[in-house]
Amino acid sequence: MKKFNFIYKSLILILAAFFVACEVDSFSEEDQYILGDINAPTSIAITSQIVGQSTEKPNGDGSGTVHFTVTAENALSYKFVFDGKETVSPTGKVTYNFSVNGTNTYVVTAVALGVGGTTTSVATEVTVFASYKPSAEFLQKLHGASSKKWRLEKETGGYVGVGPVWQTWPEWYSAAPNSRTDYGSDDDTWTIRKDGTFTHTTNGGCAVKTEWADEVGGVKDPADNTYKNFAIDNYIGTWEIIAPGGVESIQLSGIGHFGLYTGTHVYSWKFTGDNKAELTTVDSTGRKWWFKLIAD
Repeated sequence: MKKFNFIYKSLILILAAFFVACEVDSFSEEDQYILGDINAPTSIAITSQIVGQSTEKPNGDGSGTVHFTVTAENALSYKFVFDGKETVSPTGKVTYNFSVNGTNTYVVTAVALGVGGTTTSVATEVTVFASYKPSAEFLQKLHGASSKKWRLEKETGGYVGVGPVWQTWPEWYSAAPNSRTDYGSDDDTWTIRKDGTFTHTTNGGCAVKTEWADEVGGVKDPADNTYKNFAIDNYIGTWEIIAPGGVESIQLSGIGHFGLYTGTHVYSWKFTGDNKAELTTVDSTGRKWWFKLIAD
């Protein structure tokens, strides 16, 4: 009798395992059917529109502004890649302001993003003319007769700030007066010379956003915080006044930056007095940074 019970129970367990296996196989087949095929976007195409382009001005009106549009079948979103930086665009449209003076050729890549992480890309070349000459008044305020030394206006609220790119004020953060003395940039100076050079006196250290620390010899960290008093020696670079989109801006060479290294080197420059200025720059993540400068 005991032997019969053992055989009976064993048979029940085998049958149960069989039905469970069948259910798993059935679920797997149904799940696979629901997912269907994963295909990358197709028929990708990119077009460009150079602002001010005409028969007389085949490379544009000198603003350096170009509108790009990408389309593709089965695409969920898009991104553009230029100069190693990515810009996500769900609409497939982006505008670049090419700011290097003269006629230059640039390569822009568009990527269509599909289901399951699939991608399809296409690249295009554009030859753009950019030309801007600042007024004598602008240059006089910038560097005076030969040179002018600038620093952060740390005694004023909002001398460093950040907000969304569309905002006209630092919505997310605005530094209180003298609140960043341990960051390393409050004692920095920038001597801007008439000959097109500048000297950034770091006094041993600067504030550096960790996302771009590798660009200045540090360790890149995806976390959104800042290296304080990051070791950067004094350095000399060149500057140029450009006007992408009609906005007067200063472009610094190399690792040139003001107040906080955010991976950007172009700052819109607005004079708020003969010896005061407000600068803004937009990093590759879409954050807009504010800096207030005053000339010693």
